[in-house]
Amino acid sequence: MLTTWEWLPSKADPRRSCTGRPACCPRCTAARAGGRDLAVGRAVAAALGSRAGDVRGPAWYGYATTDTLGPSPGRAVRALDERDLPLLARLHERTQPAEHEESGTTGLPAYGCIDAGELLAVACLGIWERMPTIGVLTDPRARGRGLAGLVVTAAATAGLDRREVVQYRARRANAASIAVATRCGFSYYGDGVVIDLVP
Repeated sequence: MLTTWEWLPSKADPRRSCTGRPACCPRCTAARAGGRDLAVGRAVAAALGSRAGDVRGPAWYGYATTDTLGPSPGRAVRALDERDLPLLARLHERTQPAEHEESGTTGLPAYGCIDAGELLAVACLGIWERMPTIGVLTDPRARGRGLAGLVVTAAATAGLDRREVVQYRARRANAASIAVATRCGFSYYGDGVVIDLVP
């Protein structure tokens, strides 16, 4: 069984009591390594030693609230249901495997833009560590039309019915996804690395 340990080096972690001194914890040891190694997680993984499994990141983390989220997308976006899952599967077929795997668009609840019987953009609302989080994917043929922002706003609005803040994560290298998040009203919080812990 794997558990996950996450570190957001740009901000203090309110879940842990940490002194920030060298060797206080694996996080502080890794922070002293700094630089590029930290950004890709190697320093953190090294500090965790044999407990470190897969390293994912770096990732950009942003959060939105009702005060920061953009206006409702209106009727251009609708909630998807079980009958729409074949449309989601076809959208996955039209995108590169790495893109749809990164997107987090795995199922319902989801919000989409459908045109001529095809799902052009989708945002799925997931829950990670009790935090509503958004995954988004746009058909390569429909990019640059603002559809990602519409579906992200719809999913985030639904997420805000569950909790007062919604999270958006994107690979740090995915500038287009980060741009969607910031246009929708997500505020940058920090960069993070996720490491699966081996018991």
